Amino acid sequence: MLDSPRAQRYHSDAGQARAAEDGMAYDLLIRNGMIVDGTGFSRYQADVAIQDGTIAEIGRVRGAATRTIDAEGLFVAPGIIDLHTHYDVQPFWDRLCTSSVWHGVTTVLTGNCGLTLAPLRPEHREAMLATFCCVEDLPVRSLSAVLPWTWESFDQFMKAIDIGLGVNMMPLVGHNPLRLSVMDKAAWDRPATADEIAQMQDLLRVALEEGAWGWSTTVSPTHAGPKGEPVPTRLAANDERVALGRTLGEFNRGIIEILPPGAGQPDDADRQHLLDVARASGRPVFFLGFDASARAFVEDATRGGAQLYNLLRAIPFNPRFTLKKTTFFANLDVWDVVMAKPFDEKMALLTNPEKRTELREMARERQRRRPGVPGRFIKWQSIIVSKVALEKNRALVGRTLTELAESHGKHVADMILDLAVEERLETEFLLQSRSREEDVELAEYVKTGHAIPSQTDAGAHLNTNFCTAGESSYVLGEWVRERQLLTLEDAIRRFTFQPASIMGLPDRGLVREGMVADLMVFDLARIGVKEDEITRDGPNGSPRRVQRADGVHHVIVGGEMVMDHGEHTGALPGRVLRAPRR
Repeated sequence: MLDSPRAQRYHSDAGQARAAEDGMAYDLLIRNGMIVDGTGFSRYQADVAIQDGTIAEIGRVRGAATRTIDAEGLFVAPGIIDLHTHYDVQPFWDRLCTSSVWHGVTTVLTGNCGLTLAPLRPEHREAMLATFCCVEDLPVRSLSAVLPWTWESFDQFMKAIDIGLGVNMMPLVGHNPLRLSVMDKAAWDRPATADEIAQMQDLLRVALEEGAWGWSTTVSPTHAGPKGEPVPTRLAANDERVALGRTLGEFNRGIIEILPPGAGQPDDADRQHLLDVARASGRPVFFLGFDASARAFVEDATRGGAQLYNLLRAIPFNPRFTLKKTTFFANLDVWDVVMAKPFDEKMALLTNPEKRTELREMARERQRRRPGVPGRFIKWQSIIVSKVALEKNRALVGRTLTELAESHGKHVADMILDLAVEERLETEFLLQSRSREEDVELAEYVKTGHAIPSQTDAGAHLNTNFCTAGESSYVLGEWVRERQLLTLEDAIRRFTFQPASIMGLPDRGLVREGMVADLMVFDLARIGVKEDEITRDGPNGSPRRVQRADGVHHVIVGGEMVMDHGEHTGALPGRVLRAPRR
């Protein structure tokens, strides 16, 4: 049972006399901060002393320290644990793992959406990397140039990426490389046989023995390869995922992450499949693509004993795109093929009357390109013109495509394509995500404990589509400070102790003596996200969209200061964490 802050201070006071007598000097001392410890208990003011990477004392600390932080007027909390990132490749060119570390994130779960680069045979590397980059909107040529490819097994991959990082990493095993390793080219074409499923289970067992934190998969219609083909996991039958879930259950640890086929518009079959996997595994299942309307389903499933957690994107998701280069129309029949073409060929197709008729027909369809593989449904009414290339079109900025189509007497497909072609595909469009009223519903959902605001996609979408890495800073600034949708104590718990508990991280997620000193020090009056910016510090100097934090003063990982008022100290104490054996 957790001690209350009062009891914790008592234990600390009992140990301070010994510290004073020993004349010990702590490595780091945070004085006079307001502690929000991750439990949900009320805040309290105290000092926090750190020694050898762990929290040594909390209370009125009288010992000296090599370095002291004056946290008067600031809050001290556990470091943020981000449960949905794609930092599988970024450490090879950005060991600090920005943008996450800027926002107080100290631990990330990687390998989501079934997309990992291990375990993988050499002959599958090119196809897997191309698919990873296509789905996650990453520059494949630039990344190919920086990847060392010194691994085949999951253990070898974890060793290759454990090079001193700005954050700690907990890698999942992706379902896609499991399929490729067992089925080769057939992974792209059909469900697995019983024998092939058994081989995938064996590969998963090996990776779990090597320290993987679970496995991930995707059935999302938005996830397609470079030629518009469904990623291999979308060809898997439900019994394949249930079998892999059962394998995880053998270990009595780890989690499963699933992006269901009905993401955005889930149906009863999607919900039932989540339940089937959760029940077969007996393990927590993280799922995406559902909003607050899923609350009743999750609460009912929980009453029945299933461990389902809905990972939400709390920060407004407003991706920008142009038709010059985009994955926005991935798996919308005809559109996806046209958008994958080089510029000149694309322009010719977009102005071709016969092809335009096909594009118009598919614009409002959710076409199934093959049995059991749904296509994508586009919410045209939520897409606005955000930037134009020609001055004469400036009046169109801020208006939705459906509004413009109606006022111009055009089909919505002709509206977007005519405008884009006129501006040589330079027109920028923006997808609006939700209203302020929907924020209230999401916050109420989070309060139940069944939904966690942790879907940043950090490490993905470097091709300037969007960046939502600052989700925690947004929630603390907007939901807590500005709108009081959550208390500070509850918000911190959802970002720290709750994910640590679900993941089985026994030594992180709390400000407690003996815990690893992964901490953030922040100013609640200022915390928030700065406006996105495009930098040219991606792999091989490629551009990327980043999102910096406001009000985060210090980020401490393993007892070492990594960020000091937004600047990197040079320290890279983050490590690849391996799941503990039981």
